[in-house]
Amino acid sequence: MTQNNLEEKLEKIKAVAFDGDGVFFSGRVFVDSEKGEVIKERSHIDGQGISLLRAVGIKVAIISSEKTGFLEKIGEKLNNLPSVRDGKWDKIAIFTGPQGSQKVETLDVWLKENNLEWEELAVMGDDLADYQMLQKAGFAVVPSQGEEVVRAIADYVAPRKGGDGAIRDLCNLILKAKKIDPTSLTLR
Repeated sequence: MTQNNLEEKLEKIKAVAFDGDGVFFSGRVFVDSEKGEVIKERSHIDGQGISLLRAVGIKVAIISSEKTGFLEKIGEKLNNLPSVRDGKWDKIAIFTGPQGSQKVETLDVWLKENNLEWEELAVMGDDLADYQMLQKAGFAVVPSQGEEVVRAIADYVAPRKGGDGAIRDLCNLILKAKKIDPTSLTLR
């Protein structure tokens, strides 16, 4: 894809959806033999990138087949920032449970509720469960460690890994394409 085509696609973006494990979280978990999964790893710079998108009115969703409670807790934290409480930023939509084609169906409903089209949606996923939504997205993004099968259909492969800056790479790319100076934006 040429730089012009890339920027053309990015200029249309009004919403972004991120997978959970392997994108929002690194995919690494620490397991307690009695409690199960107890800690997942994520990057604060990714969270800052999401805040920058929200500051320019881009809607954000996180969608994962996991139902461990981690995303709900993160969503609660991100949806309780001062800019959300003041009504300046939209809440992040959190969807847990859908897999494969169910992710497409879930995002289809969310897009319609927000009067958006698939061509206005960037999606970041890292594995087979994300393949269908990446295929349908207006802009498909994969973190650097994403599986080859999804990297093959991506418009962009982030230089960094999921849970370790890949989300921020996409956020920076969108802002640059839209010619927005991130230093001019409200961060919280």
